[in-house]
Amino acid sequence: MARQWPYHIETPRGAEGIDGGLASPGLFIALGARAELGRLIEPADMIGRPSTVAVLTHETWQARFGGRRDILGQVITLDKDALTIVGVLEPGFEVPRVGTVALWRPLHINPKDEEHREWRGFVSFGRLRPGISLREARAELATLAGQVRSAHFPTTAGWGLEMTTTRDLVVGGVRPMLYLFLASVLAVLLIGCANIANLMLARANARTREVALRAALGASPGRIVRALLVESLLLSFAGGALGVALAVAATRAFKALAPTRIPRVADVGIDGRVLLFALVVTIATTLVFGLVPALRGARVDLKQAISEAGRGTSASRGWLGAALVVGELALAVVLVASAGLLVRSFVALTSWRPGFEQQHILTFTIFAPNAKYSTSASVASLLKRLEGEVAAVPGVSNVATASGGPLFGGRETWEMDVQQPAALPRASVRWYDASPTFFPTLGVPIVRGRGLSETDGKNDPLVGVVNETLARRFWPQVDPIGKTLTFSNGTDRAVFRVVGVVRDVPPLNPDDPIEPQLFWSNRQLPRPYSFVIVRTALEPAALTSAIATRVKAVDRDLEANNIRTLPERMQRELVTPRFTMLLVSAFGIAALFFAGVGTFGLLSYLVSQRTREIGIRYALGAQRKDVILAVVGRGVALAALGTAIGIAVTLAAGGAMRALVVGVSVSDVPTLAATALTLLAVAVAACLVPALRASRVNPVIALNSE
Repeated sequence: MARQWPYHIETPRGAEGIDGGLASPGLFIALGARAELGRLIEPADMIGRPSTVAVLTHETWQARFGGRRDILGQVITLDKDALTIVGVLEPGFEVPRVGTVALWRPLHINPKDEEHREWRGFVSFGRLRPGISLREARAELATLAGQVRSAHFPTTAGWGLEMTTTRDLVVGGVRPMLYLFLASVLAVLLIGCANIANLMLARANARTREVALRAALGASPGRIVRALLVESLLLSFAGGALGVALAVAATRAFKALAPTRIPRVADVGIDGRVLLFALVVTIATTLVFGLVPALRGARVDLKQAISEAGRGTSASRGWLGAALVVGELALAVVLVASAGLLVRSFVALTSWRPGFEQQHILTFTIFAPNAKYSTSASVASLLKRLEGEVAAVPGVSNVATASGGPLFGGRETWEMDVQQPAALPRASVRWYDASPTFFPTLGVPIVRGRGLSETDGKNDPLVGVVNETLARRFWPQVDPIGKTLTFSNGTDRAVFRVVGVVRDVPPLNPDDPIEPQLFWSNRQLPRPYSFVIVRTALEPAALTSAIATRVKAVDRDLEANNIRTLPERMQRELVTPRFTMLLVSAFGIAALFFAGVGTFGLLSYLVSQRTREIGIRYALGAQRKDVILAVVGRGVALAALGTAIGIAVTLAAGGAMRALVVGVSVSDVPTLAATALTLLAVAVAACLVPALRASRVNPVIALNSE
């Protein structure tokens, strides 16, 4: 098992924060980790109290210790504890769901001790025994979870154990996005292949006389098919080579824009496996989409082909070409509709209105060293002193501290007993510890009762402020002021008396419900890790240096970490949806372009093959507008059919998009209508040139040419 655990490491410049981790020996065994130097954590290091050994990651060894080979045995100081470095991990070792870890220490408690039963935040890893399926293992784990619950957590209905594979743990959150990218690539590939197939069909039809002559001179059908396939392969290899060259540049752009949460995005690149895949795809698409035109081209009636070649187009050729165009238009609709939904979703996210001014809020984190601030009173005193010092920086309007808030922190949830007229099951409540200045600094109003106060001291009864959602859900008909929420885990018990109700702050994701929330004073129950929220009268970025300096002045072992404005934090939240939107939109634009090219190519070919027919129509009195409408009508009919099929496919596959779209329905009518109109407009534009060309046919020349 493992979890992240922050530390302070002593340096000549003072204490610096460092991301550490706690682990049991089984973690490294289960993940197959090896030591580059020394050893890893062993069972003998699990002594039930803080151990004196540490294991560095390869990256920390290189960056902080210069990669020195004599690092083993060196003593470092973490939060006043002297630790001996006993090993260095191999490069690239990462633990899913744990986050960045610079060094590992042995777990300093016995997980079997009753007093630690409520300690959460760990991820456990193991390997299945040979012959045991994942289903069997999950069934056994469910039995064990029931036994543990019965013995230790009879009232915590929201707690449980869940088994998943490491692959699902790593890619589970981004799997819908990766599948969407794969589907988009496949759709654009199919559209391109449909265009090539149409081109090859046209070439085969235009070369009917040539093929007939080859057959008359003794060429077998197999020889003709091979010759046509070789031509297709040459075209495909040329296109594949150009595609690989473009992929090199596109990969750089992909890595620059990709969110860091995509697993192993740094390893994305063009290597031998990618080149082999490109070669296989090139050959496969040639065989699939080049074979039919080649077989059709090899089947000719010698007498008819030699005597009548060039007089008109084959009806079957027109039908097959039209089917290919309808197919690529349908795929284009799916991609464009998906891109439209993602754009609408992104707009919904950027329209977040929390109910307070965001531009002048700056946030950062501090972590009070445990060795210095080992009691709640000392931590509360530090937070109060820190708020006062930062507030004295010129340009700062107000300062607060809290465990979380909108867009930062605040992921802790407890199941609490809510005082109600009737007994109800325990309620899941998201909680925050906050300073009395938290709501005034953010600008969120108290709508009933009062806020947190400096008079709520360490020795006073615990008080809390709840949000409107909690008050409305559990006390809809009564005044919540004076009601209580009780947390109890068998060893600890905390009762919070409600003194106020604060206005709800909507989540960034408009589809997420507002959860019941409790805010208690960090003057009563503080934690050493806290966010600092600063409201400024000036541009926040101009004050970061002065604020960081003032934090150091409070205590040289404190650091202002991750200093960001609230808009910057919002932009970080939007990285993934923006990336998904841009990439799928690029595929959608490419699909539109190729679909337009395919429609243009088919109609241009049909017009060229029907020159004599058009001439006859003119000779019989047809007007130019009739010819133009006939050609455009053919294209619009194809586009309408392709659009209808594409919208049907989009609606059928809407469930796959649900995980990526927020704030809008996957069957959003405006988006689908805009997609349909866009496709029809592209089809009409693609029809205009062939239509105008047909309208300019001279009937005398057309008839004499035959």
